[in-house]
Amino acid sequence: MMNKIYRLTVHLADVQKKDMQTGKRIKGANGKFHIESKRKIFNTLSFYEKDHDAIMKRLADIRSKHTIAKGTNPEKKDKYDKELINISFVK
Repeated sequence: MMNKIYRLTVHLADVQKKDMQTGKRIKGANGKFHIESKRKIFNTLSFYEKDHDAIMKRLADIRSKHTIAKGTNPEKKDKYDKELINISFVK
């Protein structure tokens, strides 16, 4: 029997940008070095589960805590105005 592992990927709506340090040292205007920081947005969640029921429980938990993004491009008919959720087989 083959083990199945599923991956759940969810795109979130209304996520705030966060300041993150890149770890790169750059020289400032005053000649001193400081660590570079950038603003990043983390709007995608990804989870691995062993069965489909666990994926659905995880999805229900995400729905209770976050707002799932909906497709906004009318040229993509299969995603337009639908929640951006993907469940795929990994192994």
